[in-house]
Amino acid sequence: MQVFDWDFKAKLNINEPLTICLGSFETLHLGHNELFKIAKDLKQSYPDQKLAIMMFKNPVKNSQVLTKKAMQPKTRLYTLAMLGFDYVFLVDVNQTILNCSYSDFIQGLKINNVKNVVCGQDFRFGFNREGNIDKLKKYFNVYVANELKVNKQKISSTIINEFIEEGNINGLNKLLIDKYSIIVNSQKFNFKYPEHLNQLKAGIYIANVVWNNIEYHGLIFINKNQFDSNNNLQENNIIYLFDIDYFISKYQELYIEFLQCIRHINNNSENQISTNDIEIAKNYFIANKK
Repeated sequence: MQVFDWDFKAKLNINEPLTICLGSFETLHLGHNELFKIAKDLKQSYPDQKLAIMMFKNPVKNSQVLTKKAMQPKTRLYTLAMLGFDYVFLVDVNQTILNCSYSDFIQGLKINNVKNVVCGQDFRFGFNREGNIDKLKKYFNVYVANELKVNKQKISSTIINEFIEEGNINGLNKLLIDKYSIIVNSQKFNFKYPEHLNQLKAGIYIANVVWNNIEYHGLIFINKNQFDSNNNLQENNIIYLFDIDYFISKYQELYIEFLQCIRHINNNSENQISTNDIEIAKNYFIANKK
């Protein structure tokens, strides 16, 4: 999979005709998967076309770029690679991009050889969201995915963010295409929560940890006290692994995949890993041994 930085106007180094999924994709949930299934079906009808997707680095709300995001771009890119996309049009949203006209956006798709567009029913684009599906249909074959609901409620990034803040791992993993994950750097199994990422509720979580393409198993302690007196994030979250007995270099990326919450932490007296937490996690992995 090849990732391009895109500003809505640039001609990228792509020669093949494209089927592209359009959206911001702040998260990658089952509602988005409805788009991806349509795109994969189109691949069968148009075998000469490559699959592309547009993705924003940061979320946008009411024409404002938000600093806090639900998921890191890199975890989303891993999922898109697994899904079989050939190209990602990665957009670092700024005011210039937000002010881009809908006609310039359409022209940006045309010069990059887009033939088929897949999007959701509410997709809008361009300055003041003036672009819509009808405008796309003048230039491309447009396929609109049906809205997916769970318990009569639309799956959305808003719900995903709420589940993160609640520490609702079961809810997250039911709605996301991949299990909820973050990428961190570790210093002797301690790590700082990624900046500009919506923080998971303090608690003890069962997790897989991937390092150097090897999967390890254990606990993640998300500290109740994330910030120091100067409001800086502290390196005080803990990775407790069962199947590794040496320290991991702080310069190595760790991919943490959250599987289940053991308990949430609501006061400082609970703000540590207990022997009971360790036993619960061990029993989880024994019961779920592949």
